[in-house]
Amino acid sequence: MNPILEVKNLRTKFTTHDGSFYAVDDISFKVYEGKTLGLVGESGCGKSVSSLSVMRLIPSPPGVIESGEIIFKGRDLLKLSMDEMRSIRGNQIGMIFQEPMTSLNPVFTIGDQIEESLKLHKKDLSGKQIRERAIDMIRLVGIPSPEKRFFDYPHQLSGGMRQRVMIAMALSCSPDLLIADEPTTALDVTIQAQILELIKKLQTELNTAMILITHDLGVVAETCHEVAVMYAGKIVEYGTVEEIFNSPQHPYTKGLLNSVPHFETGSRRKKLETIPGIVPSLVNLPPGCRFSDRCGFKTDICSKQEPKLETHGGHLTACHNPVGAP
Repeated sequence: MNPILEVKNLRTKFTTHDGSFYAVDDISFKVYEGKTLGLVGESGCGKSVSSLSVMRLIPSPPGVIESGEIIFKGRDLLKLSMDEMRSIRGNQIGMIFQEPMTSLNPVFTIGDQIEESLKLHKKDLSGKQIRERAIDMIRLVGIPSPEKRFFDYPHQLSGGMRQRVMIAMALSCSPDLLIADEPTTALDVTIQAQILELIKKLQTELNTAMILITHDLGVVAETCHEVAVMYAGKIVEYGTVEEIFNSPQHPYTKGLLNSVPHFETGSRRKKLETIPGIVPSLVNLPPGCRFSDRCGFKTDICSKQEPKLETHGGHLTACHNPVGAP
């Protein structure tokens, strides 16, 4: 099966007063039709910059996509004109942004905002058909009384309802690829579960490929088929959900999994494990492996040579001393 999206050796650079750095440094991954890839890692590791690079929404200045390829349905998005990209954004690739209150325009009704994408990309539809499609999308994402809610403003909706509106906007043109950037941030646990269940249900119905950006490993286990673990702009481990959760090879991945609370008998008496230290500054990275200063498996080579993403334990890991090695 050919991937619907293939990112190859992508590098996205930012220039600031402190210096230049690569927020995304030589990453590669694939997304297949009807499947979900999870991008996981701490805040600032490059997850959101990766998704914005795919959409070509990196603010320039200070950012620039320096090199690589983003192959979507056989076309390199980096070689398209801005007009061609605008015809793809919101139409063939939809995106759910992190914070709906800042992504939704407060002076337009939610109906107007869902209709905007349809008017731009579905010019064969009449005004009445666009209105009906927008109301159908509000109904599809589980918002009650869609005909009434169509005329509501964002401030009249709860956080969970606003997130549902964002999903309706992202899916209104039936995209082939959906990018969900931490879609459950700032929502309470019950609403998080509802939103994730809704995304999974709609993805199955529409057979949409998806990139799910999150730092929540529980969400990944419930939602994703493959996982790319990111650290300091690099992908350090890449495999299926089963491979990553059952046989993590990178010490960072192992640390993330060990820091998740467990509810087995007696686990309440155990302290959660933590990963010592802090993420290095991208402007001043340590030599060799970027995780070496925080790693309990560090050897001399780790401080001298950056590890390559190679097969360990059946999937890809960038580590000189994989924790699953004999």
